[in-house]
Amino acid sequence: MKIVKLTFFYLAIILLALTLSLAGVRLSISLGIFALIAVGMIYRHIHILYRTNNMEQVDKWVKNHRKEPIFAALYASAYGTKEEQIQAINVIIHHYKQPAIKYNYLFIKAIMEENLGAAKVAARQIDKEPLTSYALCYIAALEGRAADMRSDKLTQPWMQPAIEAVYACTIKDQANFRQFADASIQQARGIQKYGLIHNFKQMEDELVKA
Repeated sequence: MKIVKLTFFYLAIILLALTLSLAGVRLSISLGIFALIAVGMIYRHIHILYRTNNMEQVDKWVKNHRKEPIFAALYASAYGTKEEQIQAINVIIHHYKQPAIKYNYLFIKAIMEENLGAAKVAARQIDKEPLTSYALCYIAALEGRAADMRSDKLTQPWMQPAIEAVYACTIKDQANFRQFADASIQQARGIQKYGLIHNFKQMEDELVKA
């Protein structure tokens, strides 16, 4: 399907080039038009991934790109089982060599497997802020260490309320969990918002069962 879409896209570009050429449009103007098209496409991708609040657009993007490791993990978080999510995370861990990505997903995997020892080891090796501080505060929230779960290094506005939601879940405070989860989701955009929505949904389901 992706190959078919790319084929139609390139055919459209070729037809547009021929049309402009037959119309006698100068080369510099033609190149300018193509540049605008390229910028528009790049902006649309950036907007969907990092800026939009439209989760239908993000969901469509995730579904269309779920063969790529990162989006496969997001797809699994929305539609898969816990085992499928861990399997998707394993693919990321083996695919990406960058330490920040590798150890961040090792941390996420350890959290999902309820292995705090492995989570602490991974968190210390992420070595990239604010991810390192987020991971350490997340662990503190899971362990009920309220004094250690706040940090000035949590520079993304969704991070601190997310940690507060984790703590509320740990102490089984449903009201505060929902309040902080909603606050975190409201502050996030794009694929980050999408991931938070589905992660908090899973946490809430477990909280209700408890």
